[in-house]
Amino acid sequence: MDCNMTWVAHINEVSKRMHHTFHSLERLQYFLPFNTKIMLAQSLLLPILDYADVCYLDVTEEQLNKLERLQNLAIRFIFGLRKYDHISNFRAQLKWLPIRLRRDMHILSFLFKILNDPNSPSYLRSRFQILPTPSRTRRPCVTTMLDIPKSNTKFRLQSFSVYGASLWSKLPRDIQLSPSFDTFKKKLKQHFLTQSNP
Repeated sequence: MDCNMTWVAHINEVSKRMHHTFHSLERLQYFLPFNTKIMLAQSLLLPILDYADVCYLDVTEEQLNKLERLQNLAIRFIFGLRKYDHISNFRAQLKWLPIRLRRDMHILSFLFKILNDPNSPSYLRSRFQILPTPSRTRRPCVTTMLDIPKSNTKFRLQSFSVYGASLWSKLPRDIQLSPSFDTFKKKLKQHFLTQSNP
């Protein structure tokens, strides 16, 4: 975050690193097997986009669009696409999520660990309150709903505790009750892929 409390400097640094890595790989684009290009994009390009993305939830739509274009660089590298080629079908072929859903997946994955790992930091766990089971329920059930803190400002609405709880409340219950983190991630990604490719 810069002195103006924005993420402009951070997004610019992400862009700089993405373009530098992309141009290094671009020279090999037509000599590498398809699966090797996927592996290189996932190991060298996407981590630049993903790093600490759950921390900057208050980025602007313009900045999210810029991150989306950076993700498109990785897709163009894999398929050898030109700058203005439409990439949605290619992204679906890779089973990658659009940048907004990709970030939401990281947020929810982090939240799942906070709620289910007994060793998760207490200062994070204390920010999320599981709602009690309604007294009118006839049979016992495991409640999975989180209390969504009241937010009077846009800044508060974009905080991790509010935004994360809001995302969690929209998930199907079977995803919330996943028995393991790996199962949760698999179900969550499939849920989001269905949303992005109806």
